[in-house]
Order: sequence, then structure tokens, then C-alpha cells
Amino acid sequence: MNPETILAELEKQYKADKRPWVVGFSGGKDSTCTLQLVYNMLLSMPSSERTKPVYVLSSDTMVEAPVVGIRQKNVCKMISDTAEKDGIPLYVEMLRPDITDTFWVNMIGRGYPAPNRWFRWCTDRLKIKPMNKYICTRISQNGEVIILLGARKSESASRSQTMAKHEIKNSKLRKHTNIDGAFVYTPIEDLDESEVWDYLMSNSSPWGDDNKTLKSMYHKKNDEEVAFILDESSPPSGHSRFGCWCCTVVEKDRAIQSLIEDGHFEYIPLKQFRDELKIMRDDPKCREPYRKNQRIDKFVADYTDKHLDHDTHRNHAVLGPFTLETRHYLLKKLLGIQEDLRKYIPDVELISPEEIRAIEYLWMYDGGVVNVNDDSTKFQEKDDLEKLLGRLLTIEDDMSDLSKRVGIYKKLETVIQEYTMNQMVSTNEGKDQ
Repeated sequence: MNPETILAELEKQYKADKRPWVVGFSGGKDSTCTLQLVYNMLLSMPSSERTKPVYVLSSDTMVEAPVVGIRQKNVCKMISDTAEKDGIPLYVEMLRPDITDTFWVNMIGRGYPAPNRWFRWCTDRLKIKPMNKYICTRISQNGEVIILLGARKSESASRSQTMAKHEIKNSKLRKHTNIDGAFVYTPIEDLDESEVWDYLMSNSSPWGDDNKTLKSMYHKKNDEEVAFILDESSPPSGHSRFGCWCCTVVEKDRAIQSLIEDGHFEYIPLKQFRDELKIMRDDPKCREPYRKNQRIDKFVADYTDKHLDHDTHRNHAVLGPFTLETRHYLLKKLLGIQEDLRKYIPDVELISPEEIRAIEYLWMYDGGVVNVNDDSTKFQEKDDLEKLLGRLLTIEDDMSDLSKRVGIYKKLETVIQEYTMNQMVSTNEGKDQ
């Protein structure tokens, strides 16, 4: 299928109904090819026929490889500015996870262990939830939406099978896997990789990018495409040099390794930090012995001199979250890497001030506080009663501006129950001595 045929089909689908379009834009070759075709189609039409909006969605996971994340933001701004100048109804939206869902708030704040292929908690929070939330908002306003993706059948046998599974007879659209009212359209599905590159190299983008920089980012055979994530079946982004720099799901990281091989030696500390996360994830000394939902059971077992078995997975004991001491170490290490990296990239942000504030709150829930602005900080352990009062006050303050204060009593009750059980265990141990 040649580009002219795709453009004609795009125009036909665009004019077929009033359902708004949502174009997934990851910044890779396939999504760039798709967006260029959509943009050129709109540009070729009389303004009177551009009857519905096209929303371009790009995910900012907040943990992309810095040089890639900065490029993506710049490209999105170029697209937005050019669309406004050209007077076409194309609007760019940069999606971010909620502050409670970011990678560092969950790992350093809550103590979630670094993700692995069995506990891949990051993809849903960083990519799927922000997109689904946006899509559902559009559906509530318009009834239905059509999502355009740069997926191609020739990418893999599994991709081709998945696309075939959700086809609608006599239609170019497919059903979304889990959102009612959302349909998927893949205009370049029949192109192979060489045809995608032929189009990109022969056609500079309407927003002023000649695509040579994009091409240079794929110069190694094992540089994979970064997909716009729709569901959990998508591969982890660490396989791609465009993915999350801290990805611990994959055995060998490409996101940072490729940049280092290209001479960006300032990223070596990021790779070392990512590798250290993998080691600490499996180190019992860095983890609580029991998961949070087993805390009360552990207190009861200790008080009654009974043994509490660990939860198990694949015949291995399931450990709890990272300890507070480990989380303190990780934050201090990350802030140090960020400070050093800013000598090369002044505007780089590995962790945001909002995330740091959220982490401080979560640490107070667990009974500890760190002043991250003090270079000489040490983890501050408090006595049990002071710790209890601090946690209760933190919950009250954290939920004071909520209109319905949902869950406050349960949170308060859980904290008090843990304190009571801990005191009982301590008293019992004292009597035995």
C-alpha cells in the first residue's frame, strides 16, 4: 500500500462520522509516520471539511531516558505550534501519571520493589491509566472515539494475531480491548519497516523535522520500536532505547546502554543506579520480611509465639516493601545523580519536587521522616508513641481537603491497630526477659 492510498483512506474515514480521533504518538518511527499522514491529510483538505478534532496523545512517564524525553517534549511543542499556525484542528496532549502513581512515589515512597516480569506494577500506572482516563473523558463528551495507532502486522506474529482478533467485519476499525466506546484504527498496518522509512526519509514532517535525527536513533539492529501502550500485553519499554531508563523488567537495558555506547558517558551513573535497583530488589536486607497486608498477622503470631509463614510465589518467599532505610538511600542517591547530570543537561529532572513532597508524606505514614533538603540528613527514627502521633496527624492533614474524606477512619484504625499490636508484642517480650 502506497502513501497516496493511505491518505485517501484516512480522508474517507475522517469524513465518515463525527467521532473525534485520538492519535497515539510515542515518538518512534511508526507513530511518527502515522501522525505525518494524518497531519498531511488534514492540511490537504479545505478548512470547511475539517469538521472534527484530532487529539495527539504523548505519554510522559517521567522516567524516560533524559535525552529522549527532552526531544519528545520539543517535538510535541513543534507539532502544536505548527498546527495552530496552519489552522488545523489538531491538538497535542502530553499525559502524565497522577502524582500518586509515578515510579518514584511508588518505589521510594511506598517501598514497592523494583518491577520484574511477575510484578510489573509500572506499566499500568505510568502509561495505561493516564491514557484510559483521557479516552474515557472524551467518550463521556462525545459518545465514542477512534484511536489511531502506528501498529503494523509485520512487526511480529503475535501483533498480527492480536490485530486480527479484534477486527470488525467490513470495517477498518477494531474494538478496543477493554474500553467500551473506543475503536482502534491502524492506517499503516500493511506497511513493512522499509516502507515506513522510505516515507519518512522522502517526506519531512509538516512541523519542520526532516526525520534524520529519528533515523539516527534506530541505527543499531537491536534497537526496537517504542510502542504506544494500550494494555498489559505490550512489551516492557526497557527493550527499546526510547524506553524508561530505570526499567528493571528486562534483563538487558537498551534505553541508557545505547546512549552510553553513542558517547553519552554522563549517563553511566543512571545505568549503575538501574543495575543496583535490580540487585536490591532481590536482597532480603533491603526489604521488609513481610508484606504490608501481613503486618497484623505477624504481630499476632509474635504475641502468641506462633510461626507465620511467608506468602510464596514460585516456591520463593514473597518479601515486603523496601525498608525505610533503603528508600532513604535510594532518594539520596537519585538526587545526587540528578545534581551531577545537571552539569551536562541543566534542565534535566529525574525526580520532581512534587514527587519528593509526596514521598515525604508516605514516609510519615510509615513512621519516619527525612529532610531531603539537608545534605547531612540521617534517617530519623522516633519512639513508638511519637511515631504513632506523627502518623495520625499526617493522615488527618493529608485528607483534610478531601470533600468526603473517604477511607480516613480505616487508615486511622489500621495505624492504631498496628501500634497496639506492636506494644503487646514488646510487652510480651519484656516479660519473657
